[in-house]
Amino acid sequence: MLNKSLVNSLKQIVGSENVVTGRIPLFTYSYDASQFPGRPDVVVFPTTTEMVCALFHFAAEQGLNVTPRGAGTCLSGGAVASEGGIVISMNKMNRIIDINQVNRTVLVEAGVINKSIQAAAEPFGLMFAPDPASLNVSTIGGNIAENAGGIRGVKYGCTKDHVLGLEVVIPSGEVVKTGQLLSISESQIDLSYFLCGSEGTLGIVTKALLALTPINPEVVTMTAVFNDLGDAGDCVAEIIARGVTPTTMEIMDNTLIKAVEDYAKLGLPKDAEALLLLEVDGFSSELESQVPSIIEAFRKNRAKNYSIAGNEQERQALWKARRSANGALGKLKPSMVVQDVVVPRDRLAAMLRNVSALAKRYGIIIAQLAHAGDGNLHPHLLYDHRVPQEAEVIEHVCDEIFKEALAQGGTLSGEHGIGLEKVKYMPLAFSQESISYMKQLKHAFDPESHFNPGKLLP
Repeated sequence: MLNKSLVNSLKQIVGSENVVTGRIPLFTYSYDASQFPGRPDVVVFPTTTEMVCALFHFAAEQGLNVTPRGAGTCLSGGAVASEGGIVISMNKMNRIIDINQVNRTVLVEAGVINKSIQAAAEPFGLMFAPDPASLNVSTIGGNIAENAGGIRGVKYGCTKDHVLGLEVVIPSGEVVKTGQLLSISESQIDLSYFLCGSEGTLGIVTKALLALTPINPEVVTMTAVFNDLGDAGDCVAEIIARGVTPTTMEIMDNTLIKAVEDYAKLGLPKDAEALLLLEVDGFSSELESQVPSIIEAFRKNRAKNYSIAGNEQERQALWKARRSANGALGKLKPSMVVQDVVVPRDRLAAMLRNVSALAKRYGIIIAQLAHAGDGNLHPHLLYDHRVPQEAEVIEHVCDEIFKEALAQGGTLSGEHGIGLEKVKYMPLAFSQESISYMKQLKHAFDPESHFNPGKLLP
């Protein structure tokens, strides 16, 4: 806890109504969506970039750690104050400043919710392509910090692919503008790419200029049922190899299919080992050639059957199944760890099979969900947190999943970040030289290492 004098100084910067102290109120900000608690000494809610600058100067003068926070949906512990200090919540900086239909851009403050950007862009026939599962609550600042992806990632990429410019306050309290917020024509080293995915370790984004994407006029939604989980993974690789880039490609395994069907009663095939849900979008002429190619890939990879949604109601029912995953699994066990690893597409089938084998070997429940088009797996490990032995087993299995992903030529994270959870595995994923360069970059921005300490870099 900070002493009264320091708290009063913070109140002078942001206003009394924007400072949270006290044991119980601070408990609310001691968690994100991960398993890693960390109680801050104080939480502040700036409403302007100038306030953020003043907060940074104050933190530097007092030698206090700073943890940036959006909506607290991070699944790797990136938004918790693991070493105390100040949590700076950006939720009140939530203005959509401008939408430019001609330039297909939107200028927003960091606290704007992803879904709000989607809603604002839609009347113009545009969308913000990154759509993480948390889009209804997660903020764009958090999306940038984690380089969030989503189900459309296979076609449209991650957040960094749609950032045109940033306004960032760095640890010195200076405001830095990048990309098109600096100049639309001036040659520059665009620092946006360093900042996207930096997990709040280099500064806090206050504004972002984002690229918007036209909404395609036609969508075809398809499902295929498989008797083998690996066949579904092979089918994904086959479809991409045929030159088709679906908007979404999601795999659900048998554990997840059964849980969702018991929960939502949507008519899913409970005897299937895997369900592949995909969409292609574009103009009718494009889809007329893509759909037959996808069907041929289904057949070649031993799909038991396939179907095409006949109308919007059927399409929404299929996506309800996908969106129901986490809620449905909550009926099986009281606790869940959602993992996030990526492997090359040609190793997807092997990784899916290996994770299933881990579940059998350790006698635990793992429900597999994958953004399959870009090899991004989300094994859901279910357990009872009240049983210490179960928690220990889950931790060990997570360790094996991380190492298996690396052995398959993959990475530790696709969209959830490194945070606290995976920082100890960084030396397995990167060479000593690479980590040294990352640390040099960190030191250039944050020489005192007070920004989100303990995250991302070992």
